[in-house]
Amino acid sequence: MKLDKICLFILACLIPAACADLNYTEENTRDEDWTYEYFGEGIKNMVFDVYAQVYTQEFESNSSYFLAGATDEAMYALETGAINNYVNGGWNPANPNSTIWDKSYTAIAEVCMYLEKIHKADISEWEHNDSYANWVAQLELFPYELRFLRAYFYFELFKAYGDVPLVTTTLTNAQANSVERTPAADVVKFIVDEIDEIAPHLPVSYATEVSAEIGRATRVAAYALKARTLLYAASPLFNENNDKTKWEAAAEACKFILDNAEAWGLKLSKYADLWGENAFFNQELIWGIGRNASNAFEMAHYPVGVENGSSGNCPTQSLVDQYEFQADGVTFGERYSGSIDLTASDPYEGLDPRFALTVVKNGDEWPSNGSQKKVIETYVGGFNASPKYGATPTGYYLKKYVDGSCVTTADNQVARRHTWIVYRLAEVYLNYAEAVYYATGSANDKTYGLSANEAINVLRNRADIMMPEFTEDGAAWVERYERERLVELAFENHRFWDVRRWKKGAQYFKTIQVANISADKQLTRTAVTREWDDKYYLYPIPQSEVKKNPNLGQNPGWE
Repeated sequence: MKLDKICLFILACLIPAACADLNYTEENTRDEDWTYEYFGEGIKNMVFDVYAQVYTQEFESNSSYFLAGATDEAMYALETGAINNYVNGGWNPANPNSTIWDKSYTAIAEVCMYLEKIHKADISEWEHNDSYANWVAQLELFPYELRFLRAYFYFELFKAYGDVPLVTTTLTNAQANSVERTPAADVVKFIVDEIDEIAPHLPVSYATEVSAEIGRATRVAAYALKARTLLYAASPLFNENNDKTKWEAAAEACKFILDNAEAWGLKLSKYADLWGENAFFNQELIWGIGRNASNAFEMAHYPVGVENGSSGNCPTQSLVDQYEFQADGVTFGERYSGSIDLTASDPYEGLDPRFALTVVKNGDEWPSNGSQKKVIETYVGGFNASPKYGATPTGYYLKKYVDGSCVTTADNQVARRHTWIVYRLAEVYLNYAEAVYYATGSANDKTYGLSANEAINVLRNRADIMMPEFTEDGAAWVERYERERLVELAFENHRFWDVRRWKKGAQYFKTIQVANISADKQLTRTAVTREWDDKYYLYPIPQSEVKKNPNLGQNPGWE
């Protein structure tokens, strides 16, 4: 696939911010007649306004959306990081620490308005333009794309708040300020029904569509959204009675993707190829958020001591302890439960290859660009360690998603394109394994063709991974599966939501382990206690919304 095709990581730089904070209203600052008579500057830009809400604050280096620092994956090095509000009790209805509500309903209102007025689109006066046929073809797809985006944003609302208002028409201010919340099960049904209706109309890929704009909503992305939605709906947070039919629905949705993956051009890639300059074109990627060339993420995550490095989200010892050794599947935490003398031998030798691709440890050469490469020192007094302000509080630095070829020096900087993963094929295998296990009660049951263990072993048998296969069942399987999901999807914004939907917040998030490396390179663990309350399973409804509309009520514990 050629890199000169127009992509959303290019279009994102051209998309203006949404015209108004629509919430549930019909407000818009565009001239309506003009909008529906012009394709590029009018109709298409209005569609991209909705796509822009997907981009808004997604994976910014110090935003509350990059959620690793609020999990056992990482600690954010700087106390001023917005993410720390999640772990120090600094969020509440008056300070919800999230834009999910606002941006989701802004996008939903824009979609509803567009769908109600699409009949006004009239570009007939441009019929002699060379691009007219292409414009007409795109106009046919826009309603389906927008309905996908509306379903996507309802999933974002559902996973965060549970019951939310299900609005499918534009509303007046009076109507918006009186709507009630819809049960989560009905929101899920709406998402699934929408996907079932619109997915067949969406292309598998835009590579052969007019303009070849890679990154727009595809049939595959739609089915991935359906599968993830059903998995969440089957999970304990939303399935208190453990209704197995919900797990069965999730298993079937995942199976449909796996059965069609080859025909759709999907295949698993090398783990290291999931990020970097060309990741947007990776065949494992189902849907991603592309960005133009930048080194801002690297400035936020390069170690202190590397010029313009700010440490950012630093992997914890809790995460490191979950990686298994290739030889026998024993975890790092099991093998090295006490203090470790880093001068005696390399305790990390033979670990799961995903560890070295995700975590920067003491002694690694990093970043990889020639002008800044150096041996990283995270022991006390080391070049990249305390007592320097902002140095890693965990003993480690982040490598995954961080492009080591970026140069962050004051002069001669180098920037690279970045792609943040929304859906990829490996997640579908993991989702399938989880759903099949709970649907059948066994990790070795082949009712759905591929057992849960076989699905996970597909990932572990990748040529660049080659980890011992899963054979467990029962409680031992659940423990190892949750570990595998953490390792495979680390820093992809799953852990924050997975632990919530499993209702295991106190188990995983209340106490985490960090590494302290003394000047003589002795590693010991220190427990860090964080704020956790079961009310955190769901976000608080923003107080500003509750004041405008008391019918919304409030989620349990946030009253």
